[in-house]
Amino acid sequence: MDGTVLQLVSDLGSRLLQTSRPNKDFLIKSLRQVVSNLSQIEQPVINGAANRKEALKPLEAAIKPLKKSIIKHGLLNHRDKEVRLLVTISVSEIFRILAPDPPFEDKYLRDIFKLFLSAFLELSDTASPYFSRRTKILETVSRCRCCVIMLDLDCQDLVNEMFNIFFSVVRDHHQQSLINDILSIMSDIIDEETTSSVVDVILQNLVQEGKDLTSAASNLASSLIQSCADKLEPFICSILASCFMEEDASRSSFKESYHEIIFKISQCAPQILLAVTPNLTQELLTDQVDVRMKALSLTGKIFALPKNCFAEMYRDLFGEFLKRFSDKSAEVRMAALKCGKQCYVVNPSGTEASEILTAIQERLLDFDDRVRTQALIVACDIVKLNMKYASVNLISEAIERLRDKKISIRKKALQKLTEVYRDYCDKCSEGYMTISDQFEQIPCKILLLCCDKDCKEFRPQNMELVLSDDLFPCLLPVEERMRHWIHLFSVMSPLHMKSLNSILSQKRRLQNEMQHFLDFWKEEKEKDYDVDNLKRHHDNSIEKMSTCFLDPLKAEESFHKLVQMRDKPTLDALTRLLNELEFSNAQIIRDNFLRTIADKHPLHEFLHILCTKCSSSIFSSEHVQYLLNQLCCFSSGNMHLKDSSMKLLLVILNMFPSYLRGSEEPFLKVLEENESVSEELTEVISKAAPHISIKFSDFHPLLERICVNGTRSQAKCAVSALAALIGPSEKFVFSELCEVLLDSLQCGRNIPTILQSLGCIGQYSVSVFETIYGDIRSYVYQVFQAEPSDNQPPCDQSSGCCNSCKLKIYGLKTLVKSFLPHRDQVTRKIDGLLNLLAKTLKSQGHGGMVSCEHCGAFVRLAAAKAVLRLSRKWDLHISPEVFHLTISLAKDSDAAISRSFLDKVHKLLKEHIIPSRYACAFSFAICGPNKDLQDDSLRYLKEFIKASSKRAQAHQDSSSRGGSLTDSPAYMIVFLIHVLAHDPDFPSEDCTDEHVFSWFCCPLFSALHVLLSTNDIDSDTDHAKEAVLYLLCIFRAVKRAEDVVDIHRTPRLHVLADIGFSAVKALNRNMISSPQAPRSVLLPSSLYRLGLTNMSDNQENVKYYIPIALQQSFIEKVIHIFQSQISSSTSTLSKHAQKCQEDNMQINQKDKNLALVLCNMVETSTNDGTENNKNDSRCSRKRSHLAFSKHCATSTEQKNPSSKSKRSKTVEQKKFSSSSSIVLSSVDSGLPIKKLERHRNSKDNVGRSGSHDAISSKDFRAKSRVTSALKDISNQGKEIIGQRIRLLSPTDGCFYSGTVEGFNSKSNSHKIAYDNGDVELVCLSSESWEALSQGPLEDKDMLGKKAESLGSGNLLSQNLQTRSKVTAQKQKSLTKKQNRKLPTKVSQVD
Repeated sequence: MDGTVLQLVSDLGSRLLQTSRPNKDFLIKSLRQVVSNLSQIEQPVINGAANRKEALKPLEAAIKPLKKSIIKHGLLNHRDKEVRLLVTISVSEIFRILAPDPPFEDKYLRDIFKLFLSAFLELSDTASPYFSRRTKILETVSRCRCCVIMLDLDCQDLVNEMFNIFFSVVRDHHQQSLINDILSIMSDIIDEETTSSVVDVILQNLVQEGKDLTSAASNLASSLIQSCADKLEPFICSILASCFMEEDASRSSFKESYHEIIFKISQCAPQILLAVTPNLTQELLTDQVDVRMKALSLTGKIFALPKNCFAEMYRDLFGEFLKRFSDKSAEVRMAALKCGKQCYVVNPSGTEASEILTAIQERLLDFDDRVRTQALIVACDIVKLNMKYASVNLISEAIERLRDKKISIRKKALQKLTEVYRDYCDKCSEGYMTISDQFEQIPCKILLLCCDKDCKEFRPQNMELVLSDDLFPCLLPVEERMRHWIHLFSVMSPLHMKSLNSILSQKRRLQNEMQHFLDFWKEEKEKDYDVDNLKRHHDNSIEKMSTCFLDPLKAEESFHKLVQMRDKPTLDALTRLLNELEFSNAQIIRDNFLRTIADKHPLHEFLHILCTKCSSSIFSSEHVQYLLNQLCCFSSGNMHLKDSSMKLLLVILNMFPSYLRGSEEPFLKVLEENESVSEELTEVISKAAPHISIKFSDFHPLLERICVNGTRSQAKCAVSALAALIGPSEKFVFSELCEVLLDSLQCGRNIPTILQSLGCIGQYSVSVFETIYGDIRSYVYQVFQAEPSDNQPPCDQSSGCCNSCKLKIYGLKTLVKSFLPHRDQVTRKIDGLLNLLAKTLKSQGHGGMVSCEHCGAFVRLAAAKAVLRLSRKWDLHISPEVFHLTISLAKDSDAAISRSFLDKVHKLLKEHIIPSRYACAFSFAICGPNKDLQDDSLRYLKEFIKASSKRAQAHQDSSSRGGSLTDSPAYMIVFLIHVLAHDPDFPSEDCTDEHVFSWFCCPLFSALHVLLSTNDIDSDTDHAKEAVLYLLCIFRAVKRAEDVVDIHRTPRLHVLADIGFSAVKALNRNMISSPQAPRSVLLPSSLYRLGLTNMSDNQENVKYYIPIALQQSFIEKVIHIFQSQISSSTSTLSKHAQKCQEDNMQINQKDKNLALVLCNMVETSTNDGTENNKNDSRCSRKRSHLAFSKHCATSTEQKNPSSKSKRSKTVEQKKFSSSSSIVLSSVDSGLPIKKLERHRNSKDNVGRSGSHDAISSKDFRAKSRVTSALKDISNQGKEIIGQRIRLLSPTDGCFYSGTVEGFNSKSNSHKIAYDNGDVELVCLSSESWEALSQGPLEDKDMLGKKAESLGSGNLLSQNLQTRSKVTAQKQKSLTKKQNRKLPTKVSQVD
């Protein structure tokens, strides 16, 4: 040690001590010298306490004057900051030199420590020039452990103040040495003596991070707790325990932040928390949701800390944490999902991570939609973070949320899963992972969203945008996209394919319609179009294009704005997009255009969508080129991917054949190398021919070879491709090909394919086929007449048909196709083919047609299907016989044959290819023995009726004249009755068993039951009313018609009409009606004609049906049997039917002053009937009348008690006075007649009349239009007073004579005095009547004709005789109409 330094210190101290009142400058100057010299003095390093103490004596002697001077002049409390700082440094140096003993007496130490704290308080000011000196003081105090002395002096307040000062001054930018010095001082204090006040200060600063801008204090507290964990643990645990138990009110300041304290401690000293975790576990189990939520959040953050093993350390706590995923509170479960995600992200491996994934996966099936949504978000985020090793089960469950019952979850799943798939595509492109089937399921499930009917966002119009913009990364190359598409097709099901096709088809429709719209827009500039036509064309195009958008109305409005703007750059850009077939170029055009119009354009959003739809955004010619190159390079080991590539290629080219442009050569190579799919590829050629440029000679040999040597389906496509490729200079190709095919046919090589090719050529080139038709027809006829060979192989088990019958079937198909050309018209007659079909449809061996015993039914099936196909263009040439034979296949003994036929009928009816009359075939199968076939046929019939009803209603709404009965599904009954009348199983003339009739009429009953069962066909009451009235009109018209095919079958038609009429009444007890009833029925002239002869003239034909079929009681028994068979399903009215019944009853109650009569059906009886029959037929004039008043009605009855009996006798005499042997009673005229007051004698008659009135009130409202037809005849008022007339009684079928005595202009009614004494007020405009004497009405025949047109012309034989001349004229005109086979208009018989 240098003695000079000690001497200088001693001298400076002595000089300062001798100065009585030193000034500031003197002090600063002296203290600076002191500090400088003290810093040079080092404490001697001597072993042994005694020796060390001896060595320090010289130092104490040298420093003693300085110590006295500091005390003497009170420098410890000097006001000047610099003096105080120099004094602090000097004191700290003295402590350092004389350590470990305190250099000052105890009474001065408190002031010294305050001096130290004042220096520490300025440590935050790092910019101060004295900052280095203050850090030196801190370092010296730390090294000497001076602050420990404060504990000996009981200066706890200074200790607490010092701790607070340290936490307040520490900064993040402080050097680590300074922080270490502070930490050392604080640790020394804690190690020496730990107090609760110090712990409080530490914990308060531990959680100050969120409140202050700096985290240094919190980090300092964490470091202090970490270094002094053993000393602090009891205090911290005690504080936390009190917070859990809410006992210590003094510690309430930590109640709000104790969770944060626990989390901070878990980061720095987790071992402290071992005693606290039971309390935390209890909080997870408490009934208070908010407490569980906070505890769960804390637990999740603890387990989410990186590089820790808390789950293993706190196993009980982790177990309870997992249970919160299934907590009874949805909020807690959602919070657990968020915490679980944090835990898994930090530690994705291990048992705990697997358990967390399982818990998250289970929440994907939670009953609460909010929890499922949160689980979906968490699952997708986890998959994105660890995609390569993501759980397969978790991915699958997340994908299944696309089928969630909640629309909001499906939308969120679509959003999150497209994000996942984009990341997956990027990682595959970067080589980080390979293509995985699990991730390829995402677009598959997205495609299935198109099947959702309850959310418009999932319609194909919007899903196209998902496939275009959202599914793949925008910068992903075409090659990478196609790699995913190929693998995607390897896992796609037919339902996925259907959804994709629906998206692509609507995209194609928009592009085609947009191209047409733009072309027309260009033409309208060059040509002068009418303004109305131009607007109509624009509106039509816009309406079609708008359907391809999510909001058609908004899109239509935008289209109209676009047209009004006449923005040429926009339309030019759309044209370029439509013409651009390359994906990359289309993207550039679209992006440049959208960048040009910017967001300020009023239609920016609409144009963005429109550009995407118009561009090749999903597939393009680049995609096709990549696929063709891949197909040419695939090895034999990649057959799975090759098949997928071929499927994808066919899907693209079938929708967008123009994409083949530029890839013709590789396509030809693929076509030559892939014979198994040559059928589909050749079909592509036929579609793409207008868009590609190829040499016909390149494809012709291959296609011709397929036509000769390929399969039938391949040959069909090959002929179609040839027809598309042939140019004007290659017209000879089909002629040459026909020669080759005929040679092969004569040689017997591959005959099925040859016949297929010939038939297809007949469809594409009628002129060429005409030259060989005779040869083909002769060959087919020979095939049909050839005897089956004994040596021929047995029937093919797969098809169930032998080779001989197969040739017949193929021959039929060839001839049928030749009569169904695609473009030209066939000039040759079809009669020969129809005769062949008729003979084929008949029984075995008839007419020279020979078939195999086992498979003749297959030939008949082929013939029936041929008739169906021909009916599209040749229905007028198909005879009733052929039609009957075709329909009869529905009840074939072989259920498989019937099913195949009915399936074909259903398919063709659904596609509107064949006439609706073939729907009556379903009725026969409904009554068949096969239960499955019954169910399917019933379903087919219901679908047909539902679709036909909608079409008829649409036609009625669009037509100014209203709908036609022929459009109604009820019109099929016209054909069904005719088929039944010609059925060989029709009951014999001596059949008296109602069960036989019920069984035979089952098809008719079944059809009527379905037509009138509104609930079964999802129809409304109006349709049911219309069906009822249409059916009644049909049956009435049939009653007046004759059979054109065989007049001897006419009685059968009438019998079936009677049964059908009664069945409709029985099935529709409410007798609902419609004001849209047709006044007449058009019956097909090929089946029916107007009955012009008197019924008595045809007595021999109907005689044997009179005692059975036409008796109402017998018909009722027949119908009752049928109703009993369906009673199990119709025993109670449906709610819908009950509502209709209540509505009708309300209507009847409102119209109780209008009593109407429903006329009975025509009934015949013999002259030799019993007296009971006579009494049954005897009835009074059951009319509906408009009463004068209740008083008049009563008085009239009292005055004329015998009026009814007198009238009955008159009626009976007139009825039996006819010379005919047929008695017509209870004629059902159906004429609506307003009510007159009626004179009744008996209560029974009154009751009967009341029941008829209740029924006919419904019928009157249905026929109000018909009633108005007589107003012109009878609106003559007073001019006919005094006229002798007779009025028709619709129920009795006879007239009552009387005189017109007066006229009431207010009610438009005439007063009629009848010959029997009755007086009634009658509205003649609503009645059928005729004049008996000369009067104002001179043309009596006019009345008869008018009445006949409304259904009353068939009432009396006398009227028929008086109109014989008119009948003869009508017969001649009808004969002409029948020759032309036009529909005959038959007036309805009511």
